Amino acid sequence: MDANDPLASVRSAYDAVAESYSKLLPDAGFEAPADRGMIEAFAAHVKGCNRGPVADVGCGTGRMTRFLTSLGIDAAGIDASAGMIDVARRSHPGLGFEVAELANLPYADAQLGGVFAWYSIIHSAPHDLAGVFAEFFRVLAPGGYALVSFQAGEGTRHISRAYGHDVSMEAQLFLPATVTDHLATAGFRPVAQMTREPRGFEQIPQAVVLVERPEQLLH
Repeated sequence: MDANDPLASVRSAYDAVAESYSKLLPDAGFEAPADRGMIEAFAAHVKGCNRGPVADVGCGTGRMTRFLTSLGIDAAGIDASAGMIDVARRSHPGLGFEVAELANLPYADAQLGGVFAWYSIIHSAPHDLAGVFAEFFRVLAPGGYALVSFQAGEGTRHISRAYGHDVSMEAQLFLPATVTDHLATAGFRPVAQMTREPRGFEQIPQAVVLVERPEQLLH
């Protein structure tokens, strides 16, 4: 792996599991009811603000991009894994997908009505969150919304097996207060937050944060 590319191992892992991932998780049916509730709230806010389309950042194989469209959202996806994007394009030919990274989104300033980051920040180091959230803020129009989900906790966990494949990558846990503090520093206004207990095979609490880019700058 390229030592100068912190996402190299993540790209390699997701390229390897892309086909298996799409078979095991073909749609949004896996999501917990509480998670779906937060997604539906995000969709309602985005439609209400009418500021533009939604970017599913870290979209993987596009299953949640498709779910957003089922909620009446104009959505497209980006992901750092070319393998995941290949599967997304094949599985959802009517939607747009592009290879790109969270910290360098392929959108103009204030172009979007929503940024949907569904477990996308889990491969971002804590010191990278400020830059990632600043990028979310940049591409959102004033009055737009971001939804960020993650595994709640502290530290990292090493993943050596995923979706039937041997892989090697790190996943980051974040305390909800850490995420909300970084979002506030980027300029976002809090709207709603949910933390739920693990279910089924999950071993870690899960958290979702909904924020708005204010019409006026916060002081």
